[in-house]
Amino acid sequence: MKRNLKWIILGSIILIPFLLLIANLVHIKIRMYHLQHLDHSRILSACREAIANRNMYHDDNEKGGPAMGLRGGDVLLLSPIPNDVPEAIRELNPIHVIIYEDYVHINLCLPFFRCGLVGFRPGAKQFGTFKYIDGLWFWNGNEHSTQK
Repeated sequence: MKRNLKWIILGSIILIPFLLLIANLVHIKIRMYHLQHLDHSRILSACREAIANRNMYHDDNEKGGPAMGLRGGDVLLLSPIPNDVPEAIRELNPIHVIIYEDYVHINLCLPFFRCGLVGFRPGAKQFGTFKYIDGLWFWNGNEHSTQK
């Protein structure tokens, strides 16, 4: 009986992390599918509205800005995102949103995987991992493409 218990415990120690990894990978794939099928034009419009109104939002910079390396003028919105932020951004349930002068970074971090959207003002230099539409990019924090 003790021998069987030992194998059950050992199997659990190996199996549980493996199952958590698989669950996380499935969650990432579901989230990526969801992002692919959003109304990208609506999100881009919301980002541009947030850029235009960035000085009107309550800035949470004192709570996390210095740790994130934000500069003066960058606006940090921590979760829960305030109701005065466009609904298309709030519906994404971001961890936080950073509004820069030229773009908005919507952080949708998942465990062990960076995931975000970057929406640019017209004419701004664009960057990200891959582009959904002109002005709206997916970004995973690693790969980096640019477009003028």
